[in-house]
Amino acid sequence: MDLERRVVRRLEAGTGEPAVLLEAGMNCGAASWERVMPLLAPHVRVAAYDRAGIGGSAPATGLPVIDRQIDDLASVIAGLAAGPCVLAGHSWGGMLVQLLAFRRPDLVAGLVLVDPGDEAMESGLPLALQWGWRVVRAVRPDELHGDVPASDAALRELRAAAAPFPDVPVVVLSAGRGFPRRFRACWTRLQAELAAAAPQGRHVIVDGTGHNIPRNRPDVVADTILAVAAQARISS
Repeated sequence: MDLERRVVRRLEAGTGEPAVLLEAGMNCGAASWERVMPLLAPHVRVAAYDRAGIGGSAPATGLPVIDRQIDDLASVIAGLAAGPCVLAGHSWGGMLVQLLAFRRPDLVAGLVLVDPGDEAMESGLPLALQWGWRVVRAVRPDELHGDVPASDAALRELRAAAAPFPDVPVVVLSAGRGFPRRFRACWTRLQAELAAAAPQGRHVIVDGTGHNIPRNRPDVVADTILAVAAQARISS
């Protein structure tokens, strides 16, 4: 598909409503969902895409990165012409779909947040590791390199909202292990609070997997998405 003369690669399979759109983690594209999509396609229409500059999607300039990513996500949903979708986001993708739900609740039928990131999660690391993480990001730039202030501002906007989620089914999946124990505990607590903030929120800890739940436990991710889609169908 083409967004303002810019090509965005989208993969799609299956039929059935509501449609499901998958949002990948930082520096990842549609391929990160390769174990989940085949489990969803027999039951619902499912799509995944590469963000700008990743995989088969052209780089982009102009808007701050995070705003462009949210606009692109909204445009991909519009391109599906399927009405409100169930959005599933992993890690950084989980933060993006949250922001979209806050800004465009009309596009969202349900949310599945797969070990979603949180702007406060770094506080769970010892100070030395916090500085080390910043050095790593400086040496190995990610998608937000050079745009961190704008990204932080957008995330603060999300947290400051009186009702960050529309009244739709929301499930937050947390990894059962991985990372230093103190960091993992802090991150899981933030995710539990996220689920509690949603009118229809639910928090699930997925045992036997680290952060990459879509790869390690695609069955859990797919089953959760299908359950949210079923609940959204009943609600609509």
